[in-house]
Amino acid sequence: MKIDLTKLINYNLYKIPVEGEVIIPDELLNNTDIRRISPVKVIGFISNNEQEYELNIKITGTMILACARTLKDVEYPFDIDIDEIIGENEDNSLEIIQNRLDILPIIWQYILVNVPLRVLAPDAKEESVLGDGWRLITEDSKKEVIDPRLEKLKDYIKE
Repeated sequence: MKIDLTKLINYNLYKIPVEGEVIIPDELLNNTDIRRISPVKVIGFISNNEQEYELNIKITGTMILACARTLKDVEYPFDIDIDEIIGENEDNSLEIIQNRLDILPIIWQYILVNVPLRVLAPDAKEESVLGDGWRLITEDSKKEVIDPRLEKLKDYIKE
């Protein structure tokens, strides 16, 4: 999403509105946990503060992630507030070219930071947690399980 900064520069406006949708390119999804992402809605404003620009936007959308237990698709909605200061002297990847600022890198960075480590599908609890020679051990069941080979050692320990 490119923002035209000419109104801020030429007309001495304090802020201009930013509104629209951003479609995240599929090549950005490579090497991430995100399978798909809906178009991201962007609303907010950008303001001019001497030699830097202040970006205040809210982004919303839905990302599709893999369930940690079943690997099924799970919809994960996000709602992120972005407050970013873009300065001309800062060393960042944003460039103002012909009074236009592309904010897609900022949006993508905030989406990546807000990807959860794992998600569970609503029906994941119904899935089997037993297999051939293995079972899922939770914190509650871990306390109950005592190895029968070590059970006899209790007789030798005096409390």
